[in-house]
Amino acid sequence: MAAAHPSEDEPRYEQIGRDVFDDGGAAGGHDRLGPGYRGRPGGPNGPSGPGGPSGPGRPASEEDDGGPAPVPFRISAAAAVRAAWADAAASFAKVSFWALLAAAVAAAGMTAYLLLGWFGVQGEEKPPPLVLYLLTGGALSLAAAILGSLWGFTRGGPAALTFPVRLLACLLRGSALAVLSVGLLLGARAVLGGPGSVEYSVDPGSGLPETPVDAIPAPPGLEFLAVLLVLFEVGVFALVGIGFRALFRARLAGAMLTVLVLCAFAVGNFAAAFMLLPGTLVTERTSIPVNVERDNSGRYLAYECIGQPVRSETVLHSEHVMWLTAGNPAVLYWALASGQVPTGGDAGWVLASLQRSTEGPVWDVACINGVPSDEVQPGFPLSVIGIAGQLGTAAAVTAAGALAGRRRART
Repeated sequence: MAAAHPSEDEPRYEQIGRDVFDDGGAAGGHDRLGPGYRGRPGGPNGPSGPGGPSGPGRPASEEDDGGPAPVPFRISAAAAVRAAWADAAASFAKVSFWALLAAAVAAAGMTAYLLLGWFGVQGEEKPPPLVLYLLTGGALSLAAAILGSLWGFTRGGPAALTFPVRLLACLLRGSALAVLSVGLLLGARAVLGGPGSVEYSVDPGSGLPETPVDAIPAPPGLEFLAVLLVLFEVGVFALVGIGFRALFRARLAGAMLTVLVLCAFAVGNFAAAFMLLPGTLVTERTSIPVNVERDNSGRYLAYECIGQPVRSETVLHSEHVMWLTAGNPAVLYWALASGQVPTGGDAGWVLASLQRSTEGPVWDVACINGVPSDEVQPGFPLSVIGIAGQLGTAAAVTAAGALAGRRRART
């Protein structure tokens, strides 16, 4: 005969024995006390045992699980900074590290000088100082991207360092590169902008000295921009290297993907844009422009249109492909520097044309399809496209690497 259930007034007793205590039996006490119960070491009379404050069968959500107390953010941040500094200081103590930085900075300066000769700027006449200066700044940005991916990949293996610590360590190394980069730019300014290298004229209206349009703008604008962009490129491509290193167990696959992404941003985007550019040459219908305003270079500033589009014009829709170049580190430097460079000189004209390439032919050919200038949509800033593209790529690779690392840790 089955035992009667005790009334609600009577106390209830828990069974004890093999099935309650974990003494190696087939059934443990956790199964008998219910799925929500979590016992603790210390026996049945411990803090969470049947006689403890949690009580028998008490849900785990109502008891203190005894886990570590949450660490305040400032303490964890300070620990991360110390760990990153220790990792970076190990590099600062090596002669090979400084030799690598010196070689990278020297290669950037030499590349800028050779590019002038390659494109025919360097000839019998002295090249504009600003052109060489901007080429040097772009080459330094490329060097930062290369070193950032190298540091990120080589430091992406140790499991003891978290992603933020590895990134911060790479940024500390990048700060050393930024200091050397500023030194190179200041040296170039001293050489290129010295006495006799730039001919100053006098403004006939005011009688004051007039700065030539091809002179290097006053410091520290371009130098400060170089520091920011060097650190940015180191950080972005360090994340790419860290992510690909964590994505695969083998180093070779991650190294190949890191090199491919780096080459795509440094060279491939330029090559793809200029290979696709001829395909954007099409014939459009235009109407007659009136009330035309132009700048000194002959580019349209404003115009109105009359009549129906009856004329045919061959135009180049560069906006369809030139956005691909925005992620190039050198192009990103030039796009950001365009706001500090006068548009009347050779360098200013090139930088302005680079930005106008994302706007299409509407300012070179008026009244395409009968659209006046006040209805033309402005082009998206090239610098914004480049920053967003680099950050998006780094975020995707880092997320994939973090997920792969967690998956391997669970298996």
